[in-house]
Amino acid sequence: MSQAAEAISDPDIYRAAKLVIDQRREEAATFAVVHADELLEDGDLDGSAVWRQILAAVEELQRGRREGEALN
Repeated sequence: MSQAAEAISDPDIYRAAKLVIDQRREEAATFAVVHADELLEDGDLDGSAVWRQILAAVEELQRGRREGEALN
């Protein structure tokens, strides 16, 4: 991963993921994948890497509670 993609903090990634979820609901993960792929096709490796991080955060935020997992 490039320095630019690494420079984005984890809280920023999760804030962006939350915004995507709020705007796109069930389509949030698909939106993130498409956006990351488009940036990659355009040669924007940094942008694509950031959107892959956002995708991972979207998936984490949308997943259900695992059996035996403690609530925070």
